[in-house]
Amino acid sequence: MPPLGLEQRHPGRPPKVAPPPGATAAVAIDGDVARDRVRPLGGLHPLKPLIREWLLELKVMGRSPRTIKWYEQKLDWYFRADGVVNLEALTAFELKRFLAEQQERGLSDNTIHGFFQVIRTFANWCLREEYPVDRTLLRVRPPKVALKEMSTYTEDQVSAIFSVAPAGWPQLAVRILLGTGVRVGELVNLELEDLEDDGEGMFLKIKRGKGAKFRRVPATQRLRREIIRYVNRYRPETKATNLLVQRNGHPLMVQTACNMLQRIRAKVGFPLHAHRFRHTFATEYLRRGGEMERLRRILGHTTYVMVMRYVHLDKGDLGKDFDERSPF
Repeated sequence: MPPLGLEQRHPGRPPKVAPPPGATAAVAIDGDVARDRVRPLGGLHPLKPLIREWLLELKVMGRSPRTIKWYEQKLDWYFRADGVVNLEALTAFELKRFLAEQQERGLSDNTIHGFFQVIRTFANWCLREEYPVDRTLLRVRPPKVALKEMSTYTEDQVSAIFSVAPAGWPQLAVRILLGTGVRVGELVNLELEDLEDDGEGMFLKIKRGKGAKFRRVPATQRLRREIIRYVNRYRPETKATNLLVQRNGHPLMVQTACNMLQRIRAKVGFPLHAHRFRHTFATEYLRRGGEMERLRRILGHTTYVMVMRYVHLDKGDLGKDFDERSPF
């Protein structure tokens, strides 16, 4: 037994040394030093190590690389805009100062709301981890975002897109986006095993949708036929398990799909965005008598808040039977 008051030493392991007065306990996270979740022995809490810990936790929780990259970009912008460097200085006033400066720079409502969302989400995480957080920061009201009508493609525009989309994966990508309302990230992650076909109908399994949620999306008989035709005729032999692969056998990436849409845009002469296919699908689904609950499940929304945004009508719908129903 060692003498009382001395630690048992192990070969190759340095003895434990008590930190000096005023020092801060630290743990190694992802190759960097971050503050321990126990209150520090003294000093302030630098933001950057805390942010690294937060982003690492988001990765462990299954957040998509695109989402984490978006958080990183927003926070990097904040630091480059003379943001504070310590958690204790991240107050409600500081958040309002930063948002006001970005408004003066002329940034869009959605961009400014994104900054607010990221900073307050990070602050909420700090609170859960028992770091010192200014409670007034968590009570700051979000900046207003002007509600815009969701744009959709007309029948003529859809016909123009299909007329110039190359055969193979580009044609099928457009058909799946338009025919199911899936997001472009969900599209490129589809694998062959995600096609559930019982001979009469087909479902697409979205294994990791937004928020890491699982869902099944039905495919029409027409889309089912196009998927089977692509697999049999156009999909090259490859070790990749993805449904959509390029001619070189590499899996389709989000940026590759977006670049393809930009090439189509140059030919058709009108704006082309992947998410507009989702808006078009949802709007047409409701217009043709589809149920809101089914649409919510197909799109993967948790609540009806987003689904209600698709319940917008064009000028033709607004004017239908108006003479018979207006009091004057």
